[in-house]
Amino acid sequence: MPNTDPIDLMIVGDDCPPMHALAALLTTLGPVAAHAANEPDLPDDLSVYDVVIMYIHKVMDTRVEEALIRYARQGGRLLVLHHGLASAKILNPDWLALAGLHLEPKDALKHAWRVAGHVTHKLVNLNPSHYITTNNVQYDRSVLYQPSEGFSIPGPFPALDFFDTEVFLNQQVIDGREKTVLFGVMCDDPVSGEIIMQDRGGWYKRAGDGWLFYLQPGHTAEVFRKPAYVQIIMNCMMWSAACRV
Repeated sequence: MPNTDPIDLMIVGDDCPPMHALAALLTTLGPVAAHAANEPDLPDDLSVYDVVIMYIHKVMDTRVEEALIRYARQGGRLLVLHHGLASAKILNPDWLALAGLHLEPKDALKHAWRVAGHVTHKLVNLNPSHYITTNNVQYDRSVLYQPSEGFSIPGPFPALDFFDTEVFLNQQVIDGREKTVLFGVMCDDPVSGEIIMQDRGGWYKRAGDGWLFYLQPGHTAEVFRKPAYVQIIMNCMMWSAACRV
């Protein structure tokens, strides 16, 4: 069974309105004591918190980066949202190593980091029997999606729609199959008009003695007012490895 004890949560970010919206809705979904800190005010010792949510857009201060990495590796549950794994983190290589990701610069000739802006971001449930993707989550519709795995074939999957937002492209995996993939991202390419599909919408993995989760949606406060998405975030906070799925 998933954890049911009250959750002591720390949210660290550099953009307050989205995190205020998230904290407000989270506290309606379960027993959550939400604390918030701007990046410079984050304590070095995070071990007192059951969950830490990271929502930092810019290059991270080395002290904060080290505190978050230490928290995860020493048994914490670290949930990274949206631009916590965006292009600024190229200058935080230890952070990307923890996540098992590589990001090419925007001007790279191949697999360059890219943002598709002002698109409908479809968050596609690629793990439809998992607790995180299903517990109390109502999806908007079904979409036809081609998973990134080369031998997969397109199929119908549940999806959530986020309108007039952005999608991050070309987050390259460097840790093989360590990640458990939960979600794909899907959108119409505003440049070519083609449909983009990449299995980068959400995942989790072991991080030392702890757990690291990532969910890509989160560009604006409106994203965190969508009950189904905030329920997914809550599910990440509640899920136990004892569930297996």
